[in-house]
Amino acid sequence: MKAGLVLAFLVVSGGIALADDPAPVFSADGYANIKIGMTPDQLERAVRQKLTFNPFANHGCSLFTTPQMELVGLSFVVDRKILVRINVDYFSASSKPRSIKTAAGVGLGSSEEELLSAYGSAAVVKPNPGDPSWHTVTIESPDHSNGLIFETDGKKVTSMRAGSYPAITLINGCP
Repeated sequence: MKAGLVLAFLVVSGGIALADDPAPVFSADGYANIKIGMTPDQLERAVRQKLTFNPFANHGCSLFTTPQMELVGLSFVVDRKILVRINVDYFSASSKPRSIKTAAGVGLGSSEEELLSAYGSAAVVKPNPGDPSWHTVTIESPDHSNGLIFETDGKKVTSMRAGSYPAITLINGCP
């Protein structure tokens, strides 16, 4: 029974976690075995899928996903052949993105209050540029090279992203 559940998770998640690994954690450094700074080849091995990355599009910067990654709400930004950002969003009616959480237990659907409580003074809250009633909450890594950004509707987390600066601060991740 347990082996079947693990296999089901691996199939649904696109093979991004090994059977003996604890639950994957979304962090400023990446998600599961997907790490910021990977090359497209390393990323393909990590997700066990061929990617549609086009190194010639948009001056070498591409936002893309795969059918299996889309099911769990993941998309990626590769800039100049380096993974610089991982996005977690609702692509459809799927509730799968809700299973992706930070070490503090924050994910899509978490309340803004839970988010701010989990990160305390490390959380920098600003009005969202598109709608001031929404918020953009930033948590930087200790060395300030990477970070997490959560978008909220003022009440709940609606999307989150991890990656390096400046990619995580840009609307689509590309300069």
